[in-house]
Amino acid sequence: MTTPANQHSPAASRHPHKAFWLSLLIIIWLAATLAGLWWFQQQNVRPFIGADDDARFWQASQAEQLLQPILAPLPAPAAGQVTLLQFWNPGCLCNQLSQRHFDALLHQFKADSLRVVAVAPASASDEDLQSFLRLNGERMDIVRAPAGFTLPASPALALFGPDNRLGYFGAWGFGALCTVANDDFFPAMVRAIQNEGYGPFANVAGDGCFCAWPGN
Repeated sequence: MTTPANQHSPAASRHPHKAFWLSLLIIIWLAATLAGLWWFQQQNVRPFIGADDDARFWQASQAEQLLQPILAPLPAPAAGQVTLLQFWNPGCLCNQLSQRHFDALLHQFKADSLRVVAVAPASASDEDLQSFLRLNGERMDIVRAPAGFTLPASPALALFGPDNRLGYFGAWGFGALCTVANDDFFPAMVRAIQNEGYGPFANVAGDGCFCAWPGN
């Protein structure tokens, strides 16, 4: 027995309702995602150097001098060893975005060619420091910045050659996702600093996911 053309089975009659609720859920999910991205950008996307930050960080030569209070107390690097200063603020949500660039350097270079020193704010607790070491292993040293030290934003890094001359200072990347041109950007820079030298170069012009460095 055939069903008349103007009649529908019970199952078929329910399909429009399912499609409606599915579409509504997708719309709500998209709206929530867009709202979350907007909030994230409003809270965390900012210039690396803001209007109230120390303008001397725009110049690599002056940035090198400003970073000396961090570098000077460290032991002299081994022959051919590059020093990476990783400026890490434990309360910054942007840390997770730069982590992949940081991990890539640790995986590609052994300790005898790349010395890693994490620099935390003076206000960081012992628990913060231990948590960072647990997450990143014992490969690195971690120190607190001296009282009075300022930084435009974090996360940030500085690379110094075996002669303790600055090669690079600035951001891990720009944009809301902290991206760089290619994944070999920083490894290639480390190799250049080890061999023929590089910089000094300050990469600070742009907006991205950055947090203000905590005051003392």
